[in-house]
Amino acid sequence: MSSPPKTSVADDVEIVRRILAHIDAGTTDEGEAWREPVENYLNPSRFTEELRLLRQMPSVFVPSATIPIPGDHVERTAFGVPLFAVRGRDRRARVFRNACRHRGFALVEGPGCSQAFVCRYHGWTYRLDGSLAHVPHDDAFPDLDPSTRGLVEVASREVEGLIVIGPLNGTGAGRQDAAGEAMAWLTDGAAWRDKLLLAQRFVYADSNPRAMNWKVLVEQFLEGYHIKSTHKDTFFPLQYDNLNVIETFGPNSRITFPYRNIERLRDRPEATWTTDARVTYVYHLFPNVMLATFPDLVLMVVIDPVDIDHTTVTIYTMAKPEAAQRLDPATNPAGTLLARGGVEDNEMSEGVQRGLHAGANSFVEFGRHESAIGHFHATLDERLAAGY
Repeated sequence: MSSPPKTSVADDVEIVRRILAHIDAGTTDEGEAWREPVENYLNPSRFTEELRLLRQMPSVFVPSATIPIPGDHVERTAFGVPLFAVRGRDRRARVFRNACRHRGFALVEGPGCSQAFVCRYHGWTYRLDGSLAHVPHDDAFPDLDPSTRGLVEVASREVEGLIVIGPLNGTGAGRQDAAGEAMAWLTDGAAWRDKLLLAQRFVYADSNPRAMNWKVLVEQFLEGYHIKSTHKDTFFPLQYDNLNVIETFGPNSRITFPYRNIERLRDRPEATWTTDARVTYVYHLFPNVMLATFPDLVLMVVIDPVDIDHTTVTIYTMAKPEAAQRLDPATNPAGTLLARGGVEDNEMSEGVQRGLHAGANSFVEFGRHESAIGHFHATLDERLAAGY
């Protein structure tokens, strides 16, 4: 496995300096422009290749906060593969393929806390570590070896508040180094540790289908060029239009969206500067996960491709302990402003998806102020070309 990378993102003081300089100059971070062929969104063969690639790469599965105590479990279909995570009695998080070893019935059908997993179809029972514990009328299976019929585990690591899974499809020897490097970029949490671990009280999860390509959804998170036109009554009164700090680390990126209240720091000593409640950080953990920070909240957004025109989006909301006490887990605690902003973003992405089918454009244009999107597409193209 490759050595872990050295992740480097700016500290709070440097981020504030860069933002204030942009405010004064009327500028934003710039990078390379990018043109993405429309064909890459609409070609079923291209989608098949992307899905094959995604199944051969490590990815973030769920936040650790979703399974805080032994017996807690949560399921999700990742790249078309049903999986679930569970906290064992030894407090270790494990990820399994979500299928009984008898007839393949989906063993876990929602979040919960269990002492064991009992298949609703025929009663086969599994311990929290995945081992087979009981088979009703086991005399009917004379060749059954319980030691070989436990749940099928997916390699995973729990680091810095995230449970990261390894490749879901087998990788050849030539791809193992690439998978190891990709795992290292997802488990070196230096870039997000101090932001995510402050909000480790899980309060809400929501999963919904979206009528758009998965890459269109990724793109909506990675630029602030749309703030004024899309969010004129929601985010724009609180934030700046087209003002971002963009950082990349390996295949990942961090986009900083400053709030207008950051200007209150101008007359304060730099040693006291903090970005808390003054910016939203969006971490894109390649390929399909976003961590978005808000005052008192962190959202983990997972974007699961279904086909060229459909995607499943799962949002996990975590809060700081003092804020969690004020939130009702039966309703979306992200709040009216975030909910409205999310609706606006999704309306734009749905419109983009419809427009892709119009035949007006041969490529999608991303300018120099949208360079994090170009970084995403360049990374995806590079890995597709490498065959891993």
